[in-house]
Amino acid sequence: MAEDRDQRGRGRQLFCRVITPEEVIYDGEANLVIARIADGDIGVLVDHSPLVSTVEAGEVRIRENDEQRVYATSDGFFKVSENLVQVLVEEAVSPEDIDVDEAENRVEEAEREISEVPEGAEDRDRVLEEIRRRQRTGENFVRLARKYRGS
Repeated sequence: MAEDRDQRGRGRQLFCRVITPEEVIYDGEANLVIARIADGDIGVLVDHSPLVSTVEAGEVRIRENDEQRVYATSDGFFKVSENLVQVLVEEAVSPEDIDVDEAENRVEEAEREISEVPEGAEDRDRVLEEIRRRQRTGENFVRLARKYRGS
């Protein structure tokens, strides 16, 4: 691993890590990393300038030579520094591993919860934003499962 860091410091190779609180989903080399950040879609190549941003619920695509890995992600953070791309999210799942029924249930549950939040609740805005965040993640998982699996 020390050799990998040395290469990264010299600008010879791009590395990417996709990390959730539970596990490191991906940790390896990449030629290109594509994600949707606060300002829109970004493609990161070797020697990209340093960057810190939020990442939107969507897909992270990692290209390594002729292979492409795709992960459906929740929102989170995106950092580029010294040829290392770090994507820090609550959830990241390969589209093949998404349980579409579970994701659809998640969306329906969020819609039901939104309708049940009392109008005069003190923290209504915060509660609604959290529910909508879960809803967006569920919708994203369904969309990407269908896109990449054709289901």
